[in-house]
Amino acid sequence: MAARRGVAEAPPPAESAAFEPADKPPPRTLFGLRPAVLLCASAAASASFALGYDVGVMSGAKRLVQRELQLPTPRLELLVGSLNLVSGLGGLASGALADGVGRRRAAAAACLATASGALLMAGARAYAPLLAGRLVTGVGVGACFHVAPLYLSEVAPRHVRGVLVSSFDLFINVGILAGFVAAWALRGAGWRLMLGLGGVPPALLLLALVRLPESPRHLVATRREREARAVLRAIYSDEEAEATFELLQEDARTHRALPSRASARRVLCPPAGAQRALVIAGLGVAFFQQATGVEAAVYYTPETLEAAGIDDEAMLLLATVGVGLIKVVFIIISAFLVESHGRVPLLLLSSAGIAFSQALIGLSFTLGGSCLFMAFFSIGSGPCSMMVAAECFPLQERCNTQLHAALWPAHSPRASPQVRGMGMGIATLVNRVTSGTIALCFLSLSSALTPAVTYYLFATIAVGACFFISSRVPETKGKALEEIEREMVERHLSSVAVKVGATAAPQLQPSQLPI
Repeated sequence: MAARRGVAEAPPPAESAAFEPADKPPPRTLFGLRPAVLLCASAAASASFALGYDVGVMSGAKRLVQRELQLPTPRLELLVGSLNLVSGLGGLASGALADGVGRRRAAAAACLATASGALLMAGARAYAPLLAGRLVTGVGVGACFHVAPLYLSEVAPRHVRGVLVSSFDLFINVGILAGFVAAWALRGAGWRLMLGLGGVPPALLLLALVRLPESPRHLVATRREREARAVLRAIYSDEEAEATFELLQEDARTHRALPSRASARRVLCPPAGAQRALVIAGLGVAFFQQATGVEAAVYYTPETLEAAGIDDEAMLLLATVGVGLIKVVFIIISAFLVESHGRVPLLLLSSAGIAFSQALIGLSFTLGGSCLFMAFFSIGSGPCSMMVAAECFPLQERCNTQLHAALWPAHSPRASPQVRGMGMGIATLVNRVTSGTIALCFLSLSSALTPAVTYYLFATIAVGACFFISSRVPETKGKALEEIEREMVERHLSSVAVKVGATAAPQLQPSQLPI
């Protein structure tokens, strides 16, 4: 196809040889996936481990840091929240990087930054270098938070996309649990070792990236069709690979000539109503995932338990391990339910569970802490929801194309592949800045409003999330990414028909929309 356009195909690099199909397709394994898909999914999802580990280990390490460095509450909040604030910027920058140099190289840069920041924190002897290490780590974590689910969404077959993107959430929660365990087990060794261990997973992933293929969508978009076909045949059967390859080529031919800068400008202000609805859905899910206070509750679990009257340090840290274990159990359950019951019902159940748990925490403070442990365990009923934001946020040029991960309509006929990563970066920015802002003011807010009122506020936000999800978020179960956008376009056409009458509306087709 590229040859007819006068562009010679580049020969595949040496690392692509591992994904060349044999005479017979390799046997399918877990979830009906081929080994190449399992390798890609495992490596990409494990990138989220670093974020989870930081959330978990900081819940215990920050107490040791505060005692050793004699930090007042505002400086402690800045130390905790700064990583998430900077990670939003890292996610935004990595969007352009992923579109420019590819998902794999962007992931390598993210891993390098995360590992370097962990080493900086491990060697810090004062507040300033410790904060600097947090900032560097934040850039890497934000990039991983964006690139990993984006890579997953572009590699995963549709019938297991929900399970694989849920693995991104699973590894976050496994990382949180590992951080809790490290904070409890290493409390006598000091906070430097706790924080330094956060550099091990990204360093290992950096080595594993040598064996991973590039995203086939990115390969086609950059006119490397031969490599893309080889990767697709390692993922699908020959017939499925060819069909997918043709769709990717059509997508690339449609949008190669579109200016990426114009597309990026229209991500937040799309001209068409259907696209505005998708933008609102994607950014809204990214916002509500953190605005409900679940991540902040994990960061400050020991402080909350201490406020309820538990003052033994070892018991505080051990209780957080139980919180992490319950979270992992519930995210595993959600991973298997997402394909059978759909994303929207699971999101509604998740948000309702968060509302219940946050209200129960507030009630436990009102009643003197009698329900606190049960309340914290119920937090596990609210699994992360980036998987849906990842599939319903449109980045667009003619029709702009998440959050997660896997993120935004990557393969839509109206989605510009050149700026797809920018859309995910914007959603990551919203998600991480929301998380960082809450972490930055959580202790001050609890002091000003009392812990009970603070958690009642989070519960109210979670109820608002339920209304938002039920009215704004489209179902993505078992649908190709372009089908999700087409459904929203048709829904918009129906609403237009109601407003202007049924005379002219039936003559319009989704492909004729002025987007």
